[in-house]
Amino acid sequence: MLNPWVLDCNTNPMHILEMYCRKELLDSTVITRLIEILKTSPSNLQRKVASMLEFITIIEHSMETIIKVDVSSGLEAVFQQKAVKDKEADVEGQELDEYALELEEAGLAVSAASRLLTKLLDSEQFCQKIDSTHFTKLLRKILKSDIPLRNKDWVAACLVKLCSISSPNVDFKNPINMEVTLYETIPRLIEQIKLSLSPETQESAAVELNRIISEGVVDSTRAVASEVCIFPLVNLIEQGSDRAVEAALSILYNLSMDSENHSAIIAAGAVPALRKIVLSQRSHWTRALRLLRNLPV
Repeated sequence: MLNPWVLDCNTNPMHILEMYCRKELLDSTVITRLIEILKTSPSNLQRKVASMLEFITIIEHSMETIIKVDVSSGLEAVFQQKAVKDKEADVEGQELDEYALELEEAGLAVSAASRLLTKLLDSEQFCQKIDSTHFTKLLRKILKSDIPLRNKDWVAACLVKLCSISSPNVDFKNPINMEVTLYETIPRLIEQIKLSLSPETQESAAVELNRIISEGVVDSTRAVASEVCIFPLVNLIEQGSDRAVEAALSILYNLSMDSENHSAIIAAGAVPALRKIVLSQRSHWTRALRLLRNLPV
């Protein structure tokens, strides 16, 4: 008989599950042990166990067992680990590389646990049992934490699903949707504009970011208004497609309406880029001129 107690960080979780399924060992004892591991193990093992449990949920009777043996406590342990508890966590005395690795591993565990929770939310029985308010608070904290952005997509998706279950008639002004926009959507779009090698991806990201800011989502301009975010927008007006340039100019113009953003826009090199567009009378030169007139140059 396969012993679930011997699972360690080097174990291949899918191989273990295949053996479990063949031997029909997916009983409450095994699942209880997996949840116990989820509650007491380091991040890298939590990630594997969460993925295993997600895989197990496709088996109907196993889904019922997972819910009965209190999977919520295991999820809570992942979402409350030290690395994601507080954005201003004290990292004094800890090497930056070590802290970055801790955040990376925590982010992977949180992402896997969020996928598991999202899957469990398909069960009406689970939805009736879970404290949705408590888990919403936990996930909102994680969304604002320093875990890598790429690990926040499932956190955001899970938050939206939790919100829709607890308040099915919410609109886009709901605080949850706004936080997802500020802490996941906007940073992701900025990252795509900055790092993507695909002009089509950059264009789509700029257009979507412009839509968000134009709709006046609370604090959206503040989320974009830093030199690190403004620089890729300035770069885009120099090298992007016509549609991307139009969107980037519109975003920068909205940011320029607040004088506090002027120094960041100028520092990002916007002025020579705008003058170049105006002097060459490229497409959108009138938009560039309006933005230029807004800046103290």
